[in-house]
Amino acid sequence: MEEAIVNPPVRRGDKPPIPPWVVMAATGPDLRRLRQRMALSDDRGEGLYLSRIYRAAADVPRYGLVGPFMGAPQAAMLMETLSSWGGAHFLFVGWCGAIDSQLRTGDILLPTSAFIDEGTSRGYGARDDQVGLPPGGLLHVVRRSLGDNDLSFKEGAVWTTDAVFRETPAKVERFRQHGALAVEMELSACMTVARLCNVRFAAILVVSDELSDLTWRPGFHDPRFKQACKAISQTVTTLCQTL
Repeated sequence: MEEAIVNPPVRRGDKPPIPPWVVMAATGPDLRRLRQRMALSDDRGEGLYLSRIYRAAADVPRYGLVGPFMGAPQAAMLMETLSSWGGAHFLFVGWCGAIDSQLRTGDILLPTSAFIDEGTSRGYGARDDQVGLPPGGLLHVVRRSLGDNDLSFKEGAVWTTDAVFRETPAKVERFRQHGALAVEMELSACMTVARLCNVRFAAILVVSDELSDLTWRPGFHDPRFKQACKAISQTVTTLCQTL
């Protein structure tokens, strides 16, 4: 790719190091849960664009936590910046809307690829309409961790959109026919950036709402959704502590 005019800022030498493992918590509730479980509540964090990054308490921390953020542009900025500062393994934690009837509120989804319906990936050189996970096998690590915690999950493609209020019936039908199980706002860009920056990436999504019958059924207050979010935060914490 052609060299960019604007690049991620250079990391100052007096700043603490960026851990090699970075958990990306897209939502505020997930960020708060993970901070508490990962014993990061006492860390005030460091501002990074519209997010904050927190580090495990150690001279050379193994993992860090960054969030919240929304949409492909913010996620891409965070990933490219943190990868240039030393981040090598990125685990995304977020929510999604089910567009296939096999998913219900509170289900856990491991995305294996993403359909590009956002502009950021194009800026990073994506030419195809679908992008897969980068090499590195991080999905296998996450899959094993979920199994160790007796959590059931499904795997499949997602549809990434910039326009949450433009999830039309025609689009839902089209992406579902192509094999997408859910819709969200960041993952195709994250996968594209991960491939460009040569870092490992995987994601865990909890189904927060359903659109599969072309009507919107929000599940943000559903006990199944809340329980799944808590279970994921515990699983991610255990995974980080046993790296």
